[in-house]
This record gives sequence, C-alpha cells and structure tokens, in this order.
Amino acid sequence: MIVESPAKAKTINRYLGDDFVVSASMGHVRDLPTKTMGVDIEHDFAPTYEITADRRKTVAMLKKQAIGASAVYLATDLDREGEAIAWHLAESLGVPADRIRRVVFNEITKSAIQEAFRHPRSIELNRVNAQQARRILDRIVGYQISPLLWRKVATGLSAGRVQSVAVRLIVDRELEIEQFNPEEYWKIETVFSTRLADAPALAESWHAFLKQLDEKGAPPTRDAQQQWLSQREAFWAELTHWRGAAVDLHDVAQSRQIVEALGVAIEREDRATDERAKGAARNKVALRTRLYGAGGTAHLAAFAVESLSSRQSTTRPPKPFNTASLQQAASTRLRFAASRTMRIAQDLYEGVDIPGEGSVGLITYMRTDSLNLSNEAITAARGFIGQQYGQRYVPEKPNRYTAGGRAQEAHEAVRPTDVSRRPQDVRSSLNNDQYRLYELIWTRFVACQMTPAIWNVTDATIAAETPSGKAQFRAQGRQLVFDGFLKVAGAADRGEEPILPALSERQPLSPVALDAVQKFTQPPPRYTEASLVKALEAEGIGRPSTYASIISTIQDRGYVEQLDRRFYATDIGKKVTEKLVKHFPHVMDLRFTAHMEDQLDRVEEAQVDWISVLREFYGPFKQNLDRASEEMQHAKAETEPSQYICEACGKPMVYRWGKSGRYLACTGYPECKKTAPIDREGRKLEQKVVAGACPVCGGDMLLRRSRFGPFLGCQKYPECKGTLPCDSQGNPLKVVKDEEVTGQCPKCGGPMVVKRKGRRAFLGCARYPDCDGIGNIPEGVQLARPPKEPPQETGLTCPKCRKKPLVIRQGQRGPFVACSGFPRCRNSFNVDLLDEVRKAIEEKRDAQALIEDGKGGRGSRRAAVATADPAEESAATDKAAAKAPKAAGKSTRGAGKSPKRSAAKRAAPPADEPPAGPVDEMPA
Repeated sequence: MIVESPAKAKTINRYLGDDFVVSASMGHVRDLPTKTMGVDIEHDFAPTYEITADRRKTVAMLKKQAIGASAVYLATDLDREGEAIAWHLAESLGVPADRIRRVVFNEITKSAIQEAFRHPRSIELNRVNAQQARRILDRIVGYQISPLLWRKVATGLSAGRVQSVAVRLIVDRELEIEQFNPEEYWKIETVFSTRLADAPALAESWHAFLKQLDEKGAPPTRDAQQQWLSQREAFWAELTHWRGAAVDLHDVAQSRQIVEALGVAIEREDRATDERAKGAARNKVALRTRLYGAGGTAHLAAFAVESLSSRQSTTRPPKPFNTASLQQAASTRLRFAASRTMRIAQDLYEGVDIPGEGSVGLITYMRTDSLNLSNEAITAARGFIGQQYGQRYVPEKPNRYTAGGRAQEAHEAVRPTDVSRRPQDVRSSLNNDQYRLYELIWTRFVACQMTPAIWNVTDATIAAETPSGKAQFRAQGRQLVFDGFLKVAGAADRGEEPILPALSERQPLSPVALDAVQKFTQPPPRYTEASLVKALEAEGIGRPSTYASIISTIQDRGYVEQLDRRFYATDIGKKVTEKLVKHFPHVMDLRFTAHMEDQLDRVEEAQVDWISVLREFYGPFKQNLDRASEEMQHAKAETEPSQYICEACGKPMVYRWGKSGRYLACTGYPECKKTAPIDREGRKLEQKVVAGACPVCGGDMLLRRSRFGPFLGCQKYPECKGTLPCDSQGNPLKVVKDEEVTGQCPKCGGPMVVKRKGRRAFLGCARYPDCDGIGNIPEGVQLARPPKEPPQETGLTCPKCRKKPLVIRQGQRGPFVACSGFPRCRNSFNVDLLDEVRKAIEEKRDAQALIEDGKGGRGSRRAAVATADPAEESAATDKAAAKAPKAAGKSTRGAGKSPKRSAAKRAAPPADEPPAGPVDEMPA
C-alpha cells in the first residue's frame, strides 16, 4: 500500500498485518517541469511530466517494492489532489494495470480501512483531469502574466489565477475604507435601577467603576459591566421613541434638547478635532451630564415601566465543521493561522501515538466542503450524549446538515473518529496546539447532535412624561432555561447575557446614568483570516484545500500584510491589482473565477471535457495578454498629485512608485531630487533625527524606511553609509548575540533560548520537545546575524569548469553543492544528487549531464524561486521573463508523458511538496 505521508503509513501499518508493506510517496512524485511551462498550448494544452528531483530516490524504492508485490494499493487522499497523486504513482511505477487498486477512506481507523479494501476501484480519470485542468490554468497564468509584471512593475513579482483574485478582495476592501465618508448620529443610553433610594450612590459608583483600568490600560469589558449591573438590580436601556416617533438623532442640538427635557443637567459641552479622521468624524463632541447633586432629583422626569412582555426563544446547535468553518473557528477562538490549523489537523488525521494503542487517527479527513455525517457517526454521538448528559439532551430525530452549492456530499464533515475518545482522555498524548484543535473539533461535533438551548426573553418599555413630550426606552433581558447543546459548547463562551431584575407594570425606576453619546457610521471592517476564508468560500474562489495556501502566498509575496490580525493591502499589492484588473478583467473577475471552479466540477462529473474548459479560458486571456503587452504603462512612469510642497524648491510634490512602494517626489526633478517617505494613508512622514549615533562617523542619524522595514541611516549619506537597526519609532536597537537573550518559559518556568525557523527568530523552551513553550524576542534588541558555516569539502572537482573543487554550502533553504569558483563558475545542484555525481565521476561518466538533468532545486535561479515559493510559477530574472512567452509556444511533449493522447490519460495535478505551480490552487 502506498500512502502520502510516513505518519499515515505508520498508523495504517497497525491494521494491515505482515502481508502488507506500507510506504509513503511523500506527496507528489511527478510534476510539470521547473524550467519551462511544460504545457503545449498549440496541441490541446498537452502537458509534460517529469519525476521531481527530490522524489527520484522515493520512486526508485517504490518501484523495487512494487515489482515483487502481488498487488499495489494506492491509498492517497480522497480528494482530487489525492486522485492525481495516485495516477502519477500508477504511471511512474511500471506495474501492470491489473495489479493496481485504488482505495480511499475518510478516516484512518481499522473499520474504515477494512471497508475500503472490500470496495477497491480504479483511478477516476475524470477527477484527475479536473485537477489537471486547474493545474494547467494556473501554470498558464503564472508563466505568461508574471513576466509582464516584471517588465511593467518590478522584477520578481508574480500572478496567480486565484491568489490575485484573493488579493483583489483585500484591495477592494481597502478602497472601500478609503472612500468611506462617516456620518454622525447620536444615541441616548441609560442605566436604570429598581433601588430608588440608592440611585444617587449607584450613579457615583457606576462612573467610578467605568474609570477603572486593567493592567493593559483597558476599561471594564461589556461583560464586566453587565455583571456589575446585574449584582445591583440595574440594567441598560436605550431611547427608542420621542414624542411618539422613532428616534433619529443626527446632531448634538437634538440630543441636548431631549436630555434637558428629561431633567438631566448638562454641565458642559466638550469639543475636539481629530485631524486623522475624515468628514463628520473630525469633530468630536461630548456632553457632560449630571443626574444627582445638591439639588437632588427635583428636576428629573418620573420613569416607570410602561409594558412588559415575555416570550421563549431557542438557539439551534451549530453545524459540524468543514474546512472553511474549521479555519474560521480556529482563527477566532484559538488565534491560529489557517496554515497552522491545517498543519495540526493533518497530524490529528494521520495519527498520534497513544499509550497502549499505538498510532491512532483522531479526526476524519480535514479537506472537505461537506457537512454530511455518516449514520454510524450520528448513532455513536447520540448514544454518547444520552449516556454522558441524559436523554433530554438527545433530539427526537438526528440533526442533519447540508452544505449546498458545489459541496461534495459524498464526503463527511470534519469530526472525531471516535466520539468516546474525549479530549481530556488523550491530553497527555497531544501537544498544546493539537489538544486545543482536537477539543474544538470534538466539542463542535458533539454539540451539533444535541438539542437546542431554550431562553426566556423579557422585553420592557420604560416611559417618562415631560413637558416637551413622552420618552420611551426599551430594555431586553434573556435568561437560560435549558442549556441544551451549550452543556458541551459552553454558555460562558457567549459572554454575560443581559438580565432584567423582577419588574412589574407601572413600577417606578430611577436612572443611574443617562448619556447622549455621539457616534459615527463605520466603514466595512478589514478582513481577518476568518472573514477572508468566509469570503473566499462565499464567492466560490478556490477550494477548501487551497484557502490556507492562498492566505500564506499573498503574504509571502508582500501583496498584503497582517497587523493586529487584520489584512492591509500593501502598495505593491494595490499596484499589481490595479494593473491586472485593468488589463485582465476576466482573470480578476470574481464571478468568472467562480465560474471556472464550476467548470472544473463539471469536468470531475464528466459533464464537460477538460480541454474545452481550457480553450474557453485561453481565448480571451491571450487577447488580453497581447493587448496588455502593448498598452500597460510602467508603474514608475505614473504619478499622482499630492497636497505637499517641496521644502527645498517650493514646487509641488507627487506620489511616485518604487520597488519599496509609494513615496513623495518633487516635480522639479532632475534639478531637485528631494523625496520623502509616507505612511500607509499617504501622509508625509517627518524624518526623526537621532543625534550623534552613527557608528561610522559619529554624526546624526535619520529614520529611514526600506522594503525590509525602518532603519537609521547617516544624515551624511552617500558620503557616509553608516546604518543602525531601530524600531518603528526610530529608537536604536541593541544588537546582541543569541546566547545573550534568555527568558522564562511560560509553561514550565524553565529557561528559554533563541531558536530559529527560516528567517524568524523566537524564544523556545530549552526542554523541548518535553516542553513546547515559546515566546517573543524581547523589545529593544536585535539579534546579530549568525555566522555562516564554512563550506564543507566534497573531495570532488567541479565537472563544469574542471578547475575548482565542489563544496557543500548552507543556504536559506538548506544545504546545496556549488563550485568554489563562484562567481566565475556558477555550477550548483541539490545536495541529494551528490552521491550520484560522485559515482558518475568515479566511473568517468558525464557527471555534468547528470547535474543538468537533475536540476530543479539549487541548479538554477528559476528553480530556486519555484521551490521556495510554489505559488508563483515564475522565474526570478528579466532574462527568463523574455524567454517565458517564447517557451509557451514550443512543443513540450516528451519524457514522462503518457504516450496516448486521449483526454483520459492526460493528468498533471500540482505537487504537495515542493511543486513549481501556483500554491493558491493546492492543498495546504
């Protein structure tokens, strides 16, 4: 049996016995080539496949195992991606078709695997072709638009059929926020109490309570306020009607009139101007009121309960998780990034070691858009609920859920494989992240099969007669009668519910607070990871398995950034989106992207041929591409007017675009070369001066900004090029070595040391893996770059220049072999090829031909970029950009492709690791 990952193989091995050998393919074994587009557009988009360099040894091993096997079971994942991996394995192993079986299972349990073996099938080529069509679409967009962006915007940029549309969502939201003009409105909010005599004292205590700040400087939360009021038989109410009409207040004068009519004293009216706000929001007004004082309550209106009504409401249990809702909930409740959620879910699905049981898969397949649950799972959940919580928590009929749309209802929702395996039962076998995610999935699954929660809702109308007219306030309270699914989901997660004290009609009340509050309409909120996933799902952009990779890719490429868990479009993201929307309206259209997803689903269902889908796309795309090549203006040639005047010559300044984003430049160029940095909103940043800090000349330093962030640069630049690291405010950072930074583990209290993952540094517990506590690098310091490891000798002479020795060097993505004669000789290759190269040299064969044939990692600039960022389908040089369009027209038929030309035999889905195609179309 061949599966995708070693962890899955380990779990499955427990159930199959000694008659089976379970091996892992480590994801995809074949892919489109890394140096060329690999798609013959002129011959029905025929793809060329090749075994990826880092899977050659794996394929060789699998071939040896498969040759002597009586049968080969392909048990890759049950989605399109898994089907395509199975097809590639079948094509690569050289095993007769009658010995190949395809088995799928939704969960890695003994019963599921036995059921799969009772119903083996052949590979579903329609699903493979659907994935192939997606793969080729992405390759075409990446390889043909990206070079255009290099020429017209900046080198190294890229486009993706789905990632670019996702960026557009964020850019469009950014534009909505920029263009939004807030409108003023007012609310009159009150707090009433049934304790008439205590009202003056309560009013004083209430205002004192609101002024309290926690350790972070924040005032009491809404829940804390509700708790304070409930303990004192007080409650909130809001003015809804004045003089018989619904309240609609738009200025301070109207609000003041009502407040004074109710007998409330206005001590003063505070006004302020917010220069950073827009429109009406620039003018802030606050009314300072007083209810009680030396004059007592003589002027206050008489407030009393006018009417009461009670009703019962129910809250239905939530739906089980699919991929999108799991990512949203994990982001909101656990603060997990989508990629982190999917990585942890993959571990839970493939299996974790449980004492006494071995490796056990805890959840079902996590890449699904279905809300369907199997009858066996529902029956088990209902039995567990009745046993643990009582029969009143079990609904009369099972709760069934459907996703609708393009959801594949043959799949299941994400659920625990065994509902009786509670989170606390496996706590010791899971790390903290695994436990929290498993608890979230288990809780949602159990809750979705429970009864609704029942509430008693009370509505109260409080009225006051004044000489100017009648005022009516509305208050609402809600009390839980039966917790239902909240028994598991937790009522505390919903916050403090508003509760009304015992009231009766015509009962007098005293106000504790009565405030007229100025408010402004708000722009649409910025996307968070949760809301972006929800938008992608609602718009039909991508598939559940691609959301995490889409979000990672658009951040990695610098098109968007996350600040305070919200997405902001960068200048480069805005500029690229502007160009693509103008010149490629079909590619960037949300409805067209959703339409293409529907077409791919139809390919899977054998309703349409995959080649016709590609033709439908490529015709308009090619026309737009040709037109854009001629008409697209270079970004650096574009300017926007600004409100600023050049300090040096007095001429207007304009916004220009550079590789680091927008900046201000004088229109007097080249006579005046004055420029200035700007903030995110386009406001000019005044350069902060740090006196006498230059490490070279001792002169003053200026706060400057580059695409890598802020830094201090010598004021005498370019004569002096001294620089220092600093924070965003221009405060110099102390450069320290790794061993100088320590901390205390938040979990075990032990020491923490500096650890690195890629370019990111953090503090990790020194007891890892026994303790996985982590922390941030302390503020005010910057870690010195770790010294580079010296190159390691190989004892071989470079087969290209035949002069210099080959050495092993350490790069950002791991070790690689390179000629020590760099830069005269740029020969380099993946370290995995070293043994084969050594053997070829010893046998006096053409080792350089072997290197050229195996390049796909370090061997070329294009391959290095593709491996590092599989989302982009792009090379990294303008030279390659010029060649890419030519390569599109050449025939790429050749090695690795199925000899038959039938549509059923053409399949090239993207690789899991490390592919060269757009990651926005690939599973996490």
